[in-house]
Amino acid sequence: MPEALICLFLALPLFRPLVKTLWPMDGLVWLPPIALIMLIGIFPAYGFRPECLPMLLFALIYNVANFGNLVSSIGSQPSDAFRDRSNLLTVFGFLMLGAAAFTMYAFSPRIGDYQETETEPARMLKISNLDREYCLRIHGPFQSGRPLIFLVPPEIGSSSSVKLVCTELERRGYTVVTYSRKDFDFPFVGENGKKRFSLMGRLPGYMYTFFRGTKRVSANNRGKAMEAERQSDIEYLLPRIYDLFGESHTDLPPVLLAGYGAGGSALAYLNANGEFASDTNVLGIIAIENRLWSSYETESSRIPGFSSRSGVTYRRLQELLDRIPDLIPKTLRRSESLPSANLPILYLVSGNALRYPLLDYGKGRNPYQAIFDTQRLASGPIAIAAIEGTAALDYQDFPITHPVYSFSLPRLRDPVNPVSDTASIIGNFASLLLEQAAQAAQTEPAELAEPESDDFRQPVMIPPLSPINGSLYVESRGMTWLREKELGMRN
Repeated sequence: MPEALICLFLALPLFRPLVKTLWPMDGLVWLPPIALIMLIGIFPAYGFRPECLPMLLFALIYNVANFGNLVSSIGSQPSDAFRDRSNLLTVFGFLMLGAAAFTMYAFSPRIGDYQETETEPARMLKISNLDREYCLRIHGPFQSGRPLIFLVPPEIGSSSSVKLVCTELERRGYTVVTYSRKDFDFPFVGENGKKRFSLMGRLPGYMYTFFRGTKRVSANNRGKAMEAERQSDIEYLLPRIYDLFGESHTDLPPVLLAGYGAGGSALAYLNANGEFASDTNVLGIIAIENRLWSSYETESSRIPGFSSRSGVTYRRLQELLDRIPDLIPKTLRRSESLPSANLPILYLVSGNALRYPLLDYGKGRNPYQAIFDTQRLASGPIAIAAIEGTAALDYQDFPITHPVYSFSLPRLRDPVNPVSDTASIIGNFASLLLEQAAQAAQTEPAELAEPESDDFRQPVMIPPLSPINGSLYVESRGMTWLREKELGMRN
């Protein structure tokens, strides 16, 4: 592994003053720059690895301190300056190296077990129009009887951060289609699977929106714009995904729509507007770690006015008072308009949502308040689920691919297997919807098809329910068939 070589190449020069057998080895001064080059090469080879940043910083400082010895070695003038290094400085160097190495190993990716579950490489398909470019990632074959999950990716991480979740769902019998949008998703994943981090400057804005979108007006406005962008993505891509099954659309499979972040909110609002009512193939929606930013509005700051007959002085004073609200920081409040559910919708939120009072009407204290209010007050079949102990990013691949992200967020305890549990909840909700659709079809009068007709649909496959490892919280209304023991089978 390159990490082990990097640690070795940085440790040997540190050992040199303490081990006399290393004193004649002048070539050791070349090991730190080699280690630095290997560290830099990790990022383009394996993607962004934040756990390697402390080691990269240590290697940079080490190479600056080692520059004089390196110059002497180039001039064939070996230096013995290392003998004058104090023991205290050597011990400090070892402590810093140990801390950087611990961070690099403790938060290294743990994807070994998941690589074996991928049955075949995902297919990549480019779709573009005049002003947008998408790259679809397709897991599993297109078959009329195989249920389809269309997954709108998170803005932070895009399709690359849900690859393991999609692979788990494919292994359990679903065809999963997700995508990455150029100049919007971070990173954009192209046809060759290469990640493009061209939107590094937008990342702080995405994070600011996600964590402060229910508290700050500026962040909320960003969130509303992101929800609108995701709505346009869904309206553009969904018909084109249907086209992949053929021109007739007669063999379209049942579809579950799932979305992270702004994509989940966009699906909720489109569902409330009845956009999927005419699409008989869409069974339901699952919105993952979203905030429903469009369910908040700016609270106006009103200043009592004076009568228009109060004279010129009072009118001028009124003009001055009218400008005061523009100077006062605006606050947000949850609006009266909440997205209803024409089709069943499940809001999957992190375990942190359970830390707040479920009925918290304090302004900005509970970022999930709009979701809980929607479940209580909006019409239609709506449910909320949460795996206790999960943080905001734990429903993506990050606990496996970038553990440092999940570690940096507060939680009460570590989830057991969040990626597998996320796939189980999505798949179980889809299976329960399929069972409900099958039962409803049996109660309706069957239409007799003529023997010579070619319009025979293959029977729909209903994947079995999968167990989860975590402790699941479920609250539902309008879904008598949805129970905790069904949505989250325990091992």
